[in-house]
Amino acid sequence: MILCQLLARDILQGIYVVLALLVVFSTFILLLRPRAILCAVLVYLTSPVPMMLSPSYSGLITGALLINCVIGALLVSGPRAFLLPFKSSRTFLFICATLILAVAYGVLRGNSLSYVLGDFYQLFEFGAVFLLTTALVTSEDQWRSVVNLLLGCIIFSSVLQLADAAMGADYLPRLEQFGVSLPRTINLNAPIAFCAIFAFLPSARKQWKLLLACLAILAMNLVMGFTRGLWLATFLSLVFLFFLQRGKERRTTLKFVFASALIFVVGLSIFSLGSANLLKVIQERVAYSVTQYESASGSEEVLSARRLIEYLLIGSQIPEHPILGKGLGATYEISGAAVIEGPADEKVDYHYIHNLYLLIAFRLGIPALLAFLVLLWKYFRKSIRIYRSSSLSPGNSALMAGLIASMFGEVALSMTSPTFLNHPTAGILACIMALTLVVPRLCPRLPA
Repeated sequence: MILCQLLARDILQGIYVVLALLVVFSTFILLLRPRAILCAVLVYLTSPVPMMLSPSYSGLITGALLINCVIGALLVSGPRAFLLPFKSSRTFLFICATLILAVAYGVLRGNSLSYVLGDFYQLFEFGAVFLLTTALVTSEDQWRSVVNLLLGCIIFSSVLQLADAAMGADYLPRLEQFGVSLPRTINLNAPIAFCAIFAFLPSARKQWKLLLACLAILAMNLVMGFTRGLWLATFLSLVFLFFLQRGKERRTTLKFVFASALIFVVGLSIFSLGSANLLKVIQERVAYSVTQYESASGSEEVLSARRLIEYLLIGSQIPEHPILGKGLGATYEISGAAVIEGPADEKVDYHYIHNLYLLIAFRLGIPALLAFLVLLWKYFRKSIRIYRSSSLSPGNSALMAGLIASMFGEVALSMTSPTFLNHPTAGILACIMALTLVVPRLCPRLPA
């Protein structure tokens, strides 16, 4: 990829897309190995390709992979494997019927069919990956393999992004501030890998050098992303991990936190010596919530306030349809100037909503939001109970703690990005939730 940036920069995105298509076509000959197709789904979702393609094209690629995986799972395991997370087949059929009714309601309300199908796809991606992970991961070795693959792909994607940023890749967004133009290596999955590896580090005696290198890569990727939501998600994940772990593990983690913080501060200071503007940008991003209205120009002020405008516009419309919401695919009117690259003097029907909880209440109604919050609460209660009573090996148990803690960070991140119901993060989070809940079936001594 670095050679392509140096010698033929224009074909870099084409190479990524070709690789993605090759992954799709390869799954047609792997129908009798559905777990391999599931791994291909994770490789694609964690790669930089979804950033380059439009959501519709990227969704088609992922949808093809998921459908092939479902067909393979049915051929190998039969339909009963998909019923494992449910108490009965009626629950599964009820959920399917609810999704169909949600689509029909969105269409009957006159919402754009493409938006309705797009919103339905987000639900499908999350549900399909969750069910497939539950059905196809049947042993502790397979569990560890999938976790290793997931974390390894996130790290590898971070390396690719950093290399592409150094070469000036066009697909990366840029931050224009203090007279410099900096590429942003935004990787929404980086906090997940950072927290999981950080949790695993104390129990890894032989691989600690490699793991420290991975943490350094992820930390640099997070810093160069200049995204406060990702910084906050990483911090909250580590805090939750600290309270989740037991006494000895907690003390070891605390030592690593202090050591890593010291190394990070020293490294950032050395790195910033050659660029005082970089340190200014980081300081500005940290304090941006306070200073955004004080120093912004007229157009920048509108852009910086777009989320506040979004909250006010959507929040005022939720009481209009509090029970069923406005349906899948619902949009809201907003000034074009408040949309990046939008028409400045026009009103536009905008579909994307940054806040996941606002999104659910707006499109599916307040009861659906309450049900979602209850499910999150039950997930954390059950996953923590499983973690504290599981008979996993020490290394796997540490990884499980890191994955659960990372989910807490994603819950916080969903205030600024709808990670649970957004492509490609929906599939990644569904896989992690399934991995942390499937453990009782892998450990016979743990009651299901």
